Amino acid sequence: MGFLRTWTTRLWPLVKFSLVGVVNTGVYYGVYLLLYRFMPYVAAHLIGWTVSVIGSYLLNCWFTYRVRPTWLKLLVYPLSSLPNVIFTTFGVVLLIEVLKVSKELAPLIAGLMAVPFSYLLAKLLLVGRGDRDGSGAPAQRR
Repeated sequence: MGFLRTWTTRLWPLVKFSLVGVVNTGVYYGVYLLLYRFMPYVAAHLIGWTVSVIGSYLLNCWFTYRVRPTWLKLLVYPLSSLPNVIFTTFGVVLLIEVLKVSKELAPLIAGLMAVPFSYLLAKLLLVGRGDRDGSGAPAQRR
């Protein structure tokens, strides 16, 4: 039973992060679809990312990691998403320009590929290393 409890305690933050990611992706994608018809798709991608990263920060603080949001962390949080936005921006351009994937589908494919990196970086920034296990409870010391 201890193994199952430990496993679910470690897995639950990833599940919550993924749920936030689904909401965040919806926000991003809605903004992107609204804007890409009126401006270059890369600009629409970056504006959508900016809007969604603020929502992602707040939801991950409140729901995923149960930490208090601060202005400093809000300013630093986009740095944890910087590898994500670089990865997805290059991914979108590669998918659209080289692989000829539709402008509607490319951001979703690139975004899915970036999820594992985003989770690890967000956890490191919002929770830290070893002071919490991501569940909101203090980490158990051995």
